[in-house]
Amino acid sequence: METIGLRELNQNPSKAVALVRSGVPVLVTDRGVPVLRMVPEAETPDPLRRMLESGDATPPAERGMPDLAPELAPDVPSLSDLLVSERDEERRR
Repeated sequence: METIGLRELNQNPSKAVALVRSGVPVLVTDRGVPVLRMVPEAETPDPLRRMLESGDATPPAERGMPDLAPELAPDVPSLSDLLVSERDEERRR
């Protein structure tokens, strides 16, 4: 790890950025006291992408949300039916 003073960072930030880009972490100090650590950005895939790549999950066959299975809630109208009926009522007013 490279150490750089706050004054030097203010005067020459590109030097610190170049070090970090090359993979070297940089510790920034203010009067000898550590105040900031600059580390290279690690590109880690999100958890879902990792699961897809490892085979623990599979992508959906279709895009969008699945419809509610009518046999699970036979007395509940679908959301789209409720929305259409609400719009029809508003138009009649």
